Amino acid sequence: MTEYISMHTDIRPSFWRVKEYEELSTRINQVFTQLLIPAAKKDVVCDYKKILSSLYESGVGGLRYEAKNGGLGKGLAAQALFAESLGIVPSGGIGMALTIHLDMVAPFIDQYGTDQQIADFLVPALKGDILFSHAVSEPEAGSDINNIHTTAIQDGDGWRIQGKKSMISLAFLADVHFIVARLPAFRAPFNMVNFLVPADTPGLRVSPIRPTLGNHHCPIADIELDNVQLDDSFRLGPIGMGMINQMQQFSQERILSSLRANRLARRCLDYAMQPVDVFADKLASLNAQWAASRAVTYRAMQTWIDGGEYLTLSCASKLLSSRLARQASRFALENAKAMQTDSVEENLNQVYDARLYSISTGSDEMMLKTIAAAEKY
Repeated sequence: MTEYISMHTDIRPSFWRVKEYEELSTRINQVFTQLLIPAAKKDVVCDYKKILSSLYESGVGGLRYEAKNGGLGKGLAAQALFAESLGIVPSGGIGMALTIHLDMVAPFIDQYGTDQQIADFLVPALKGDILFSHAVSEPEAGSDINNIHTTAIQDGDGWRIQGKKSMISLAFLADVHFIVARLPAFRAPFNMVNFLVPADTPGLRVSPIRPTLGNHHCPIADIELDNVQLDDSFRLGPIGMGMINQMQQFSQERILSSLRANRLARRCLDYAMQPVDVFADKLASLNAQWAASRAVTYRAMQTWIDGGEYLTLSCASKLLSSRLARQASRFALENAKAMQTDSVEENLNQVYDARLYSISTGSDEMMLKTIAAAEKY
């Protein structure tokens, strides 16, 4: 396996080919091995605040954020290492939870938040004092942000929010919910606005729902916003720019999630490298797909850091890595069954995790549609 990987190390982004990042990568893997892998093997929901606090104290939490905003000031290249290393953790739910908190909600506050919002929400979040959920999906819209029905109406100096969010990861554990709402009087695409809504806000109710198969370390719940009254200080970003800002964030998160998916697939394929001749051709095909997916993801990450246009690359990366994660996890399961090992249950959980992971922030069909539109096919 070492020989196989060495054939492809030259495709790593240039920003990782320095001693600083090699040492950081080693450090992240050590922390994850000591902290996250044991948590993944327990059949209980993690104490994510404790995990975030431990990550921060270990020097690997909040890597991408500047010190003045509560982070460690290492930048996006360091965060990419963090994202990729999440793939060594045998739990899609843990990777999902940390991605939601650190790479979906926190970047919004970092980029669009006021000084007060950064002080009140971002700084404590990076240290593990508060936990975020990301509430976009709805009962009749799924994760299609264009069709959400939750509304936000200006009321004096504040806002009235009415609606429902469904199957929101971490919602029952979160202290603060990131909410996307529609502005009824505005026209698309400038008809959305985002908020940070504390969990104890009157009119906000969270209802845990039956767990799905997969990501059991990242529980889901429904959120109801019944005439929720918010001061304008809880609005995050400009009025009318909610959808545009959210779509940009989705493109970025897809790249980071693809790094994790590729590493997860590599872990599955490494496990499956057993002397079972019937699987040889399939393994060779999946290894080739892994190399291709990894190359596209690294190109997308490099383009993002260089300030280039990465929409198509992020969608292609998400499409390839999601398919690969599903196929590699199923292959590892088939191999475990054929070899009659004691890891069938663990591999089955990986199949469930990959199934859910692959539709997070965009299904295959949505990625193909976005690529076609962006490239004017």
